[in-house]
Amino acid sequence: MEWIDNLNKAIGYIESHLREKLDYEEAAKICCCSLSKFQQIFLLSTGITLSEYVRYRRMTIAAHELVNTDIKVIDLALMLDYDSPEAFTRAYQSFHGVPPSVTRKTRTFDEYDRIVFQIQIYGGRFKMGTNKILRIETERLIIRKFVPDDWKDVLEIAISKEQSQFADCDHPWPTDEAGIKGTVEYFSKEHQFWAVEVKDLHKVVCLINFNYMDEEQTLDIGHVMNSEYLGNDYEYEALKALYNYGFIQLGAERIQACWALNDKDKLAPLLKLGMKITKTEKGNKFRPDKEGKISQFESCKLVVTKEEWLTNPAR
Repeated sequence: MEWIDNLNKAIGYIESHLREKLDYEEAAKICCCSLSKFQQIFLLSTGITLSEYVRYRRMTIAAHELVNTDIKVIDLALMLDYDSPEAFTRAYQSFHGVPPSVTRKTRTFDEYDRIVFQIQIYGGRFKMGTNKILRIETERLIIRKFVPDDWKDVLEIAISKEQSQFADCDHPWPTDEAGIKGTVEYFSKEHQFWAVEVKDLHKVVCLINFNYMDEEQTLDIGHVMNSEYLGNDYEYEALKALYNYGFIQLGAERIQACWALNDKDKLAPLLKLGMKITKTEKGNKFRPDKEGKISQFESCKLVVTKEEWLTNPAR
């Protein structure tokens, strides 16, 4: 098929220019379409954006260079078209979970294969382990795995959570440096925890827990927001991206959430995304009051199905 041949030629062009400034328009021309159309075809065919693919491949090249050569980080950043060593290091750690120096020392890293288009699509898979660093970008946000340097931002989120009037509706979080560093280390190793970073601020302002619950292909979601950043719709933007990921890429049939019925700040983005309250019930709080008694709170369950989501204008 000619269109498959053109796609592979475009990928060949991209692969041959990963070590220099890449002209995306030229790749689109090879595929005989506009850049926007090429990006759309690539996303629909592979499940990732063109820029994500380029980033993954460049981070794979970077790891090979670090292990097999003595190249300096500043030279590697320039070779892979990053504006600064700092920008390169952030991207590297976001992908590999460790800074370049650790890869050079341990000589182990994750690798993302070149994509080849056939009647089926092969490649584009990670070779090492299942705890893969996934990354989703929206207009304002990067949704990614946690890294150790996130601990200060997570500490702010934890303090904000513990000061909330609904804090006793959930398990307590540590609010000391050692405790929160241990928590972030745990988050970084578990696939269901996502950090929501604001691009312009280079700051994590929200945590999202997104995990399969049962054999009925139901995803359970929860989020904790730094209250200082409420009102910017960051959680709505992040949840929207993850709902698309859950339904389209993971094949979930429904997404559900459970929380305190009176916590309007947390429920607002869920309701805005088309989730519906299907159940309310009394539940025990996770902490005793000042008198040592366990009181109850009214909780609710929210659900949105795949069919509802795919026909929802909000998506």
